[in-house]
Amino acid sequence: MHDHIRLNRRLNTFIHMVVVCSVLCLGFMSGCDSKDDALLSIDFATNSPELENSQFDLKRVKAEVEHFCGDCHTTPPPSAIPKDGWFSEIQLMFQMYEESGRNDLRIPQKGEVVEYYRTLAPDAIAIPSPIPANNSPRLEFIETKHTVAPPNYDQPPPGIANLTWYDSSSTELLDESLLLACEMKSGLVVEMTFDGQQMSYGRQAQLINPSHSTLCDLDQDGVADFLIADLGSFLPEDHQKGSVVWLRGSDDGSFKVDILVDNLGRVTDIQTGDFNQDGQIDLIVAEFGWRATGNVWMLTQSGQENGIPQYDRHRIDDRHGVIHVPTIDINHDGHLDFVSVISQEHESVELFINRGDGTFRQQNIFSANSPAWGSTGIDLVDFDRDGDMDVLYTNGDIFDTFYIVPYHSAHWIENLGDGTWQTHVLGNLPGIHRAVAGDLDNDGDQDVVCSSLISRPLEGVSTNQFDSLIWIEQTEQGEFVPHSIETGNCNHATVVVADFDGDGDLDIATAQFEDTAINPRSDISIWWNNSIIPL
Repeated sequence: MHDHIRLNRRLNTFIHMVVVCSVLCLGFMSGCDSKDDALLSIDFATNSPELENSQFDLKRVKAEVEHFCGDCHTTPPPSAIPKDGWFSEIQLMFQMYEESGRNDLRIPQKGEVVEYYRTLAPDAIAIPSPIPANNSPRLEFIETKHTVAPPNYDQPPPGIANLTWYDSSSTELLDESLLLACEMKSGLVVEMTFDGQQMSYGRQAQLINPSHSTLCDLDQDGVADFLIADLGSFLPEDHQKGSVVWLRGSDDGSFKVDILVDNLGRVTDIQTGDFNQDGQIDLIVAEFGWRATGNVWMLTQSGQENGIPQYDRHRIDDRHGVIHVPTIDINHDGHLDFVSVISQEHESVELFINRGDGTFRQQNIFSANSPAWGSTGIDLVDFDRDGDMDVLYTNGDIFDTFYIVPYHSAHWIENLGDGTWQTHVLGNLPGIHRAVAGDLDNDGDQDVVCSSLISRPLEGVSTNQFDSLIWIEQTEQGEFVPHSIETGNCNHATVVVADFDGDGDLDIATAQFEDTAINPRSDISIWWNNSIIPL
């Protein structure tokens, strides 16, 4: 997928407020009492009346902050925001807390909280340096630009949240390979096919806010169908407008659109499988939600009505912010498991191991040390070729804090094969939103391609020289070297690697998420893998 969806929280000052508050500090927001309203007007940048009448003790305040904030999530580290930024952040945290209605926690003094963070925060956060120009890759890529829009389509340039490549050689459902695009702003779902390096669009559907696609054959008729995760609303809201959409493939090449499940909160991913082993196709659904909504669901078939499967809902996880739920039999016991990445203040990667009856044992395999870590997605890949599946994980959502931070990275969460996991940093990229694996240089190991999304101008920071598309080459097993492919266009919510032209090497596809006013219109770029340059 699943490439996307924290991206739709990134639009204006209102979103800044609600995202920072919900992501950084639901704990802070859960304990403030209305009697403390007067403190909202205190100028904490100068001498606070609170601090004049108290013995400020960093150790004591640290313990109070950790107890208060840690009630819900990891305490935000002072290093996450520069010194001058903490005043407004703490104000927002307490404001949101007051609005939450909770009163079950002991509330630290606002002035002391601000002083604690300002004391320990850096004056500025170091901006990562671009990949050196002399770090030249051994691959040459030639870019061509394309559009997913039908002829005479007069809507603005789209915001493509997801590109997925479906290879006909790996499934009997497809006669030819295709690239499927989910465009959230116009609601278009568009098929694209290739003849050599010529791309053309085919079937399409008009939905609301499609964010991810999954190939399936839900009605078992041998014709390819797609399940589409539809957010229902581009803006962050607590609502029940999200849905699971079935694009039912027909022999004539068209789609019939059916809503399988509605009344969900902002759906970001759907995966299929017979999880309870009853012979029916079940669904794992990622409901990103917002503040009061959000879950991981298993939907089990309970029958059919007019040829449309009906489902019972089973809640597996009640946390909001889930982005991806790829499936895998991780322990090779014949039962289908899945992995999830949960963003917002949770910032974790979770393994759900199927007990064989559709119930799951949960195992945390990664937890960030900050609620503003900025998780953006996962993929499953065997990096070390040891026969078990690892996790490729990214964190680069800048719209939690609106700061570029040095820890935005692609990570390899290594499956050690004994039920334990180890995390390695593969490479850094400001605003990294998506990473995919593939052997780009045909040397027998897995490389990584990463794309960046920094679609909002940031005060005092120019992204013109930021890398926007990079190739992380695996030179030796477990050794990785980054190479820049593109700079200055940090508008990619999704990236795909595949052999689009069938010439035996992997190419790259990226898409524009923002209305960048490119003329002529350009929605998708194909980066043709032109040659391997001799060492």
